[in-house]
Amino acid sequence: MSASDAILLVVNKHEDTMSFVAPNALESVAMVATGHDPHEMVITPDQRRAYVSNYAAPGNTVSVIDLVNREHILQISTLSYARIHGAAISPDGNHAYFTAGQTGYVVEIDLRTDAVTRGIPTHGEISHMVVVSPDGERLYTANIGSRNVSVLARESGDLITQVPCDKGCEGLAITRDGKALWAANQDAGNITIIDRETHTVAATVDCPGVPLRIKFTANGGLALVTSWRAEGELVVINVDARREVKRVRVGNQPIGVETSPDGRRAFVSNMGSDEVHVIDMATLSVAGKLRTGAGPDAMAWWHPPQQ
Repeated sequence: MSASDAILLVVNKHEDTMSFVAPNALESVAMVATGHDPHEMVITPDQRRAYVSNYAAPGNTVSVIDLVNREHILQISTLSYARIHGAAISPDGNHAYFTAGQTGYVVEIDLRTDAVTRGIPTHGEISHMVVVSPDGERLYTANIGSRNVSVLARESGDLITQVPCDKGCEGLAITRDGKALWAANQDAGNITIIDRETHTVAATVDCPGVPLRIKFTANGGLALVTSWRAEGELVVINVDARREVKRVRVGNQPIGVETSPDGRRAFVSNMGSDEVHVIDMATLSVAGKLRTGAGPDAMAWWHPPQQ
């Protein structure tokens, strides 16, 4: 599937929808309903389904979206696991993981049966985002309340360790070479870099503002960090030098950031101003913007499967 076929999916949390955006035309071509207050999502490897977390209290559901037919087909109950938020998928595509933040668990869903198979305790307070290691052996959760990252053995669910970070630890991303985990500390205005082999802090990088989400470019050279302020910014950081390169003014309260499959553009969702900004990666400047719905949040690239 070529990069030109890709569709940008955007969840609009203030109106309970998912938009299908044609990135070249910069317009929404379809919209489907989700559960209440959608936040994060994963897409199955066959590109046929998206699983979307629904966060508003009680927040105990995950929506299943048939992407090919563009319809909401199932609402999975997560039972007593509430305030479902962060989303990640195993490398083999068989399991999805969602944080149940206020209850301190990661919920595992078997994507072959759409059944909740277990709740894994994070041992952290307000576990908000989750990522799976490239080899599938580890789960990492960012714990806002306890200011740390939990490292969990995915198979057993055991806690391996907790790595101290800083106030408001939330956004997580693993570097392209797999060697480090970056954690954005929104209330401290910095980023903790964790060595994945030793589970120790390798460095702390200043990132003034409210760093919320992190996305690495395809070549691993740059980190794109959204700063969640009324006068929002996309902060560009050189990964090797661990140094800020530029700040790009975007909209009000930017959250999600995704790079296009060809690497030429980045897309930034701005919750407060109900718009998505398009960044030219060659010039690191705003090249356009579009509206998808109220409160755009998480985004993901969908490559429609051949029928």
